Order: sequence, then C-alpha cells, then structure tokens
Amino acid sequence: MSAVQAAPRIGARLVVELLRLKADEPLTDKIRLTPQRSRHALAVLNDKFALIHKTLNLADVTCSIAHAMSEQCSDLEVALPIAAPDWGAILLVDELFDKLAQQLANDKEAAAWFARLRTLVVRYAIKDYSFFFAQQNLLRRFLNQAYLTLLSNTEKSRLVHREMLNQFGKRILAEFNGDVGHVNSLCIEAQAWFAGQTEKVEQIEERLRVLESTRRREKVAEPRVVAELNRIAGGKHLPEEVIDFLHGEWRRSMLIMSMREGQEGADWKRQLRTAESLIELCKGCQDDTQRSKYRSFYQVFLRNVRTLLVSVLDDADALDAAVEPLELVLSAMINGACPALLEVKPIPLPRTQVIEAEVTRVSPKALEAIEQLSENDWLRLKTSDGRYELCKIVLKAQQDEPWVLVSQSGKTVAKKSAIQLAQALEGGVLQLVHRKLYWDRELDAELERLHQAWQEQQAAQSALQSSIELASSKRASADSASKSEAANTSRIDELLKDSSLSLDEPIQPDSQNERRTDQSSHRLEAIAEPDDESFLTPRAISDEEMSAALSAVDTIQVGGWISQETSEGEQRCKLAVKIRATDKMVFVNRLGIKILDITRQELARLLIHGAVTILDTGAGFDSTLERVVRSIQKDKN
Repeated sequence: MSAVQAAPRIGARLVVELLRLKADEPLTDKIRLTPQRSRHALAVLNDKFALIHKTLNLADVTCSIAHAMSEQCSDLEVALPIAAPDWGAILLVDELFDKLAQQLANDKEAAAWFARLRTLVVRYAIKDYSFFFAQQNLLRRFLNQAYLTLLSNTEKSRLVHREMLNQFGKRILAEFNGDVGHVNSLCIEAQAWFAGQTEKVEQIEERLRVLESTRRREKVAEPRVVAELNRIAGGKHLPEEVIDFLHGEWRRSMLIMSMREGQEGADWKRQLRTAESLIELCKGCQDDTQRSKYRSFYQVFLRNVRTLLVSVLDDADALDAAVEPLELVLSAMINGACPALLEVKPIPLPRTQVIEAEVTRVSPKALEAIEQLSENDWLRLKTSDGRYELCKIVLKAQQDEPWVLVSQSGKTVAKKSAIQLAQALEGGVLQLVHRKLYWDRELDAELERLHQAWQEQQAAQSALQSSIELASSKRASADSASKSEAANTSRIDELLKDSSLSLDEPIQPDSQNERRTDQSSHRLEAIAEPDDESFLTPRAISDEEMSAALSAVDTIQVGGWISQETSEGEQRCKLAVKIRATDKMVFVNRLGIKILDITRQELARLLIHGAVTILDTGAGFDSTLERVVRSIQKDKN
C-alpha cells in the first residue's frame, strides 16, 4: 500500500464548516458574525457589494473586499449581521486574489484583468458555494482558462487570446446584476470559443506528432535499408536502369516498409528476397544457357515488384512510371539483349559515430525536473524581447532526441532536447507551469489546510467530551458507594429539610430553570427562523443559461470532443453521429465504442452543471495547419 494517501474529498456541507472556521473576527464593530444567514441581512450585504463594485471600478483601484466592506459599514447605526461562512468566503477569495497579484506582478495587464473581477467573484462565490468545492464550477473553469491564457504575453497571444479574454471580462462586469445564471451563461460562451481555438491547435499538434514520430522511425530504418541494398547490390555490375530503380523508388519503398514493420516484418523480408531475385535475374540473363529459365517466372516477378512498391502504390501513373524503365530493360535482357553494365557503388551509410561532442553542464535537479514532465504539460519560454510564450509539450523524446513544443496559438513550434530545457530552466529562460492550474491548486490547498485545522478542533472537543464523561462516571460511582450512608441519614435530612438548620439552598424553579428554557428556545427559533437562508440551496437553471448552453452544444460538429465527469474520473469522447430530426447526439471513445447517447437538451443541462466540458468543436481549421506542416516538411527536406 502506498504511504502517500489521497487527500479526502471535501464536499458541500464540510465546506460550510471550513469557511466558518476561516472567518476571523472583523476589524470593525459595525460587522457582526452570525451562525446563520438572514434574508434581510443578505439583501443589505448585496447592496453593499453593489456599491463596492461600482466604487472600485470607477476609481480603477483594487483592495480587499473585507476592507472595503468594513468601510461601507462604518456609517451604520446597527452592526450588519454577516453569516460566519460568508465572511470566511470573503476572506478566502481576498487571500487568493492577493496571492495571484503577487504572482503576476511582472505582468500588469494580466494582474489588472483579474483584479477587476475580484468583487464579482466574491459575490458569485457567496451565491454558489460550489465555486469552493467543485472543480467543474463554470466560473472556476473560466478563471483557470484565463490564468493559462494570460501566462503568454507575446504579441501573437495578445492579438488573439487576450483581446477575446478582455471582451468576455468586460461583458461579465458590465452586465452582472447579481445573477449567477448570467455569469454562467457567459462562461459557457467563453468555453465554446476557447474550444474552437483548441481544435485548431490540437490538429496541428497531432500532425506534428505524426511527422516527428515518422522522422524518428526513419532515423532508425534508413541505415538498415542502406546496409541491405549495399549487401545485395554493392559491387555488382548492373544496367543503369536497374541501379536507378534500386536506389530510387525501391529504396523509398523499403524505407517505408522498414519503418512500418521493422526488420522482422513479412513484407520487409519479401522486399529483400525480391531485390535478391532481381540481381540474380540480371546476372542469369547474361548467360545464354540460363536465360530461358527466367522467362517462366518473369511475369510473376514483375507482379511482386508492383505489389511491394508501396511508395507509389496508391498512384497508378506514378507506379507505371517507376516500373516501366525496369520492365523494358529486363524484357530486352531476357530476349538476348546486352545493355551496358555499370558497377554499383555502395551507398554511403549515415554517420552514427560521434566525432566531436560538446560537454554540457546542467544540475541534476534541473534535469530531474524536466524529466518528470509529461506530454500535454505546459511551459513558459522567454522570447528575445523579454516576453513569455506559453508552449505545450506535444512529443517527449528519449535521451538526446529533441522534444516538440507548440505554442498556445499553434503558430510557433520549438524543438529542444531535455538537456537544453534543463539549461533554460536554470537560466530563467523557461518556467514550469503546474499541472493543476491556479484556482484549483490554491483552493484545494487552502481547504485541505482548513480541513486539518477542523479535524484537530474536532479531536480536541472529542477529548474534552471524553474527560467530562469520565468525570461523570467517577461521580456516579461515588454516589453509588454512599447510598447506604445516605439511607441512614435520610430520616434526619427529612426532618431538617424545611428547618433553618438545612444545609441545602432552596430551589427556585421559576428563575434559573425557566431562563435556561427560554435561552434554548431562542436558539432553536434563531436556527429555524423562516427568514433564514441556506448556504447550499439548489438553484434552478435560468433561461439565459439554457440558451447559452444550447448555443454552445450547437457549435459541436461531428468529430468534436467533450469530456464528461464519471465515477472513474474524466472521460473523453468524440461526437460520431448528430441526428437533427430527434436532437440525438451519439459520442464514442477513441476506439469507436459508443459510450454516450444523449439529447441536445440533456447535454446542455450537463454543460451548465459542469459535468461536461467542450474540448474541441470539430469545426474546420484554417490554413494555419497547412502553413506549419509545409514549413516542417521544407525544413525536413
């Protein structure tokens, strides 16, 4: 069993208690913390939030919401009651924004973008506590996507991603009226837009993976092909047309087959035997006594050549053009012609021996940090103008092979070895991006810290309760032991009970007992008061949210990808069939097995609840892919 245990899942009801624990006493006496919410107090609190939102935006300043709320309440005659979990929520969100501001200190534009949303996030989180405990919360996902987008501050990212992000931010701020559903609808719209951009980049990434994987297999296969051709034909005397065929289209076909099957493949071995038969045929036709026996298998031999010429197998014209010169010269030789023969010079083998090596110094710690990275992890690369480009690891290589990195926009491709990346990390040119993005990482860490403190508090209370029960048990034992003595003195006590000699004070049932009963009833009334508001009241889906979700669902084309939350974690699936007549959508996994059959409306509801995320709309991509691929192929040639 692993020594490291997974962090416990913190659910909705526990979050309320953790936020209650987070609620430090306000610095002003104009705010009074209460255990429960009150409808009237919430209305006043929302009014104060609206004033803070307006004031901070007009003044274009940023400060903690807790401090601004204290100032807003300074003129109140009666202290504003705020539920302790709500106050804890305000302090927690303030803390996260302050920490993020420090992290983005060198990017004022990104820091200002987040700072403008501080009041809105606080108001949203108080209305929907799922912001704290559910990673699929729509606003939380939007903030994570924004954080990832703003890590890149090059001109390319500013023209595309930052500009669109600014538009979404302005719309959310301008149109927000305290309605969570409105924010969710804009977050869904943003999710669909980012998915459309991701689709373009992912297709570029996939083509790059294929090209780089092909190049690496070719690097292994090329020496094998050259060695076999030199073994079979090197030093032999053959017609020029035969040499051109072997070193041309046949060599390319052998390379493809070697990359596809390796040296143990059946078709690869057939190619070797066919090449050996070609050399034997050319040699045999030079002898008049043996020429006749090759006529019988000549046609079969040519059919084998055509079948194994895989480099042009799909192009009939190219196949004919490649085979025709060979066919003509072989036909002539079988019929007694003697074409000019040339000695076949060996093909130079690719140099594999290291002539000169550069000694590179890099710390084991930096190299280990790079080696721990995986494909699809993000890195920040510093550009020549001092800005940062956000890049994803598309292909992770072994040993000294280059890793393939693609920028967020898909327009920049970099290739660096692990050692080069480690040197860049040491030199401050490269920064690692945590796999869990800022809002998920920091919220989970803070809730885990609060959970540990809460457990310690519960343990202390349990120990205190145990000690009280132990003391009570001891008193019960002492009372039992003194029963006999009490029985002997009961007659005397009875006689002295109402006399002036009594040692007991008279009981006042109408004073202390009634007062205790009144206090208990007041507490119960305070908890069950009709004016109380629950922290976890389920919220109905608004028309605006449904409209935005349906629009987002409509952007998914056949071939588009979504992820859905299951009991086993995230599951990715692709839209395979879209039946417009019944609004049915059928999704399959990477193996083509159906895993989700759902209507358009049902998918929209799952999207609103965060149980489904659009990863890729499947829309046609522009010429960016072709430009990138052409440049890579040109570089390869």
